[in-house]
Formats: sequence, C-alpha cells, structure tokens
Amino acid sequence: MYPSNLTPCNRSDDLVYVFAMIGCDRTHSGVAKLHVDIKRDGYEIMYLTSRAIEQTDSPRDYLNGIKQDDYQLPESSVIMSPDRLLASLHR
Repeated sequence: MYPSNLTPCNRSDDLVYVFAMIGCDRTHSGVAKLHVDIKRDGYEIMYLTSRAIEQTDSPRDYLNGIKQDDYQLPESSVIMSPDRLLASLHR
C-alpha cells in the first residue's frame, strides 16, 4: 500500500510537490510496478510536465523519489515547458 513514512493525501494535481516534501504520498498505488513492467517490455517512457525550465530539479527529484514496495519509477527523460516561470504558471 503506502510506504511507512508516507501518508495518503488527496490526489489532485495542485501542490503535488509541496505535499511530497511534507511526506504525503501523491501517487496511485501500483504505478511504479506498472512503469517498471512497461520498461521491461521494451518501451521507453517519457515524463511530461508543464513546469518551467527553471524548475528542472523538482520534477526529477519527485519522480526519482517514487518508491512503492520493491519498485521505483525507471529513469527517463522529463519533457518540460520551454517557457519561463511566469508564462508556465499562466498556462
């Protein structure tokens, strides 16, 4: 279910990184295993985010921190918005 150090929270998209920093698990159960299985079948995964290019580290850190049971999301490319922060927030 959830790792012992994380607690389930509302899974809406707002504040996903803030809740991750305070220990709330924002992922659907089984998502890490699903991505590992997809990668094992030979597919490449690309993660997409509307975050601004200046925020490169936060999506990568968030994705690298998703661990469920014995599974962790596979590393892959993170495609980001080419816009600056204010333009991305507006979008």
